[in-house]
Amino acid sequence: MLSQSATSGDALALIWESRTQWLVLPERFSRSTAFKQAGEASQERGWPVTSRKTGGGITPQGPGVLNLALSFTTEPGQSRAIRETYARICDPLIHAFQDIGIEAAATPVAGSFCDGDYNLAVYGRKLVGTAQRWRGNTCLIHALILTDIDLETAVDAVARFSADLGHDTEFRQDVHCRVVDFLSLPADATRITAKAIARVIDELGYNDASTLV
Repeated sequence: MLSQSATSGDALALIWESRTQWLVLPERFSRSTAFKQAGEASQERGWPVTSRKTGGGITPQGPGVLNLALSFTTEPGQSRAIRETYARICDPLIHAFQDIGIEAAATPVAGSFCDGDYNLAVYGRKLVGTAQRWRGNTCLIHALILTDIDLETAVDAVARFSADLGHDTEFRQDVHCRVVDFLSLPADATRITAKAIARVIDELGYNDASTLV
């Protein structure tokens, strides 16, 4: 997506969910002397490990985690202020959540995995994590949305892998939440969320990037 937007100038969007569960982490973590052994132990627990090219911390992926990626170019000299860039993904998500009755706001959430100033939280609990990557004047921003993943299992996987790397960060399940927690009736939270996001993104004029996958 990043390369395609850089070449064509198109604004692209992709919504997806991994079919299998993983732990995903910044490449810098793989340089740790404990990484190989920690990764093998995590895989034995059912959580293989892979790296990504954005910053932040360890995140879970898999069924029950919906992802949104947006890529776009900016004009030379146009502001690349971090707040403005994250607004490009946070604002549409806030509107999409409102459409399904959820009020979210950007805020850090202490004790959450991959904590950052541009999480989206509901009642102080993390629902969405975000990250961004630039190449020249082209940006890719990403959101990880907790729809109905088993939080106890996912947060425990993050915490155990982090501890195996020698980190002392505390992760708490109770500071996270999922879309399904706010639905009044049992439903497919991932499908409902994806449809709401797709409506908002389509209105903003993004092109579907699914053909690139």
